Amino acid sequence: MLVIDSREKEGSKLVGLVEADAKYLGITTEKKWIEVGDYVFEDMCFEAKSTIDFLGSVMSKRIWNQIDNMDRHFNLNFVIIYGSLDDAIETVIDNSNSKMPRESRRILLKNKFLGGISRIALDTDTKPMWVESEKEASMLITAFCKIKPINREAIRPELIKRVTTDDLRLDVLCSIKGVSYKKAKALIEKFGSIQEIGLHPVNEITTIDGIGEKTASRILEVLYSERKVKI
Repeated sequence: MLVIDSREKEGSKLVGLVEADAKYLGITTEKKWIEVGDYVFEDMCFEAKSTIDFLGSVMSKRIWNQIDNMDRHFNLNFVIIYGSLDDAIETVIDNSNSKMPRESRRILLKNKFLGGISRIALDTDTKPMWVESEKEASMLITAFCKIKPINREAIRPELIKRVTTDDLRLDVLCSIKGVSYKKAKALIEKFGSIQEIGLHPVNEITTIDGIGEKTASRILEVLYSERKVKI
């Protein structure tokens, strides 16, 4: 069942497309109030934003609260962005009281937009995707829903590149999915040692920038599990 947030605007082009594409693929839909995300399917959550909405949420920093909430409630999270960046930038400039030269404003807004996508991809477990239109956004959302239930092995490379630094503690932490060198270093700086990290609960580990509940739980699982933990 693909759940569509009932707060999505009535007559929304994207909602209509998602309903039509879902029906074509044999996916049932239901509209109801959902606190987190715009579309939810099993353990997947989608936040769908036009380019201008995404740009605004990056500038207001609202997007980071939304991503944090998604990460706390779902295992797989996506931010689907659709539309023209140039159109979004021109709309923001036309409705702004800024005295900055127009071309300088364009460069600043473009960097904000691309920087937002980059930060999501590099610093969170959420996957950002940018497409040209609502139709492509709808096709992505429904395609994920169609593929998700299939019992299949994850596609992975034959060889996994070993992460190496000059600190074995960082190497161990970096081998955990979702933990980058930057996050590993922040964990060591905050808690002092790998042993100390394992003595703290999930809510304390998530105080590290970019680490959500899913990654924090995975860290503790690796440190404490008596069974094999898959990469």
